[in-house]
Amino acid sequence: MIRQLTEKDRDQVMSFAGDRPAENLFIFGDIEAYGLESDVVTVWGDFDGQGALRSILLRYLGNFIPYAREAELLDGKAWADVIGRCSALTCLSGLQSLVKKILPYMSTPVQKEQLCYYAARDLGAPLDKSTARKDVKMLFPEEAEKIIALRQTIFSNHAETAATLQKSMDRGISRTFYIERNNEPVSSVSTTAETAGAAMIVGVCTKKEYEHQGFATSCLIKTISALQAEHKRPCLFYDHPAAARIYEKLNFIPIEKWMMERY
Repeated sequence: MIRQLTEKDRDQVMSFAGDRPAENLFIFGDIEAYGLESDVVTVWGDFDGQGALRSILLRYLGNFIPYAREAELLDGKAWADVIGRCSALTCLSGLQSLVKKILPYMSTPVQKEQLCYYAARDLGAPLDKSTARKDVKMLFPEEAEKIIALRQTIFSNHAETAATLQKSMDRGISRTFYIERNNEPVSSVSTTAETAGAAMIVGVCTKKEYEHQGFATSCLIKTISALQAEHKRPCLFYDHPAAARIYEKLNFIPIEKWMMERY
């Protein structure tokens, strides 16, 4: 049985998804920020005959994310029907094994598909700080514009605004570490969707003329160290072999592939 969930279901939902906090980072983050009953977030649950959850589906604006502990327990057709009744669909994303169960039943044509690795770092994994540069700074919210300017010179499709980044920092769900040269950022690393137990690392970048000098790695080490001190597990996406080598050296372990279907 599928029904829309309310705040009365919060404990059951968080317990159901709580065994995999890294995989459910976005689900936790959205529920912590907006609750289960808002215009921004809707959550549905599929229950068995004994009232236990088999799977859940979260909507954040037009983005839908499914979760089940085991893929065979996720009813792809039923969730496709739920999504189809919503007019706001822009993206279906999640662990590949779960999204693939829904895709055959989706009637809306996909405009773009993206598949990347989803990796996380155990809280107890060792972190060698001896190679990190000493000139890594932490960004203040009012300085957001200069990091956005850096990213726009590196990422061709960068869409985040300084106001959005500052708002996320003010809410405590994002932070940024960076290195400057000539009073301008040349390398940076940010977090987003920070929850009580995990955080997504994003925006890892370095200007071309400063590459291969350990700038991004130093920012990553600083970020990981800060998260580790707060018992937050670092997570990230990657699809580039060079990035994979950097992350593997920092003890990030691939969880599963993450699939994003844009509509």
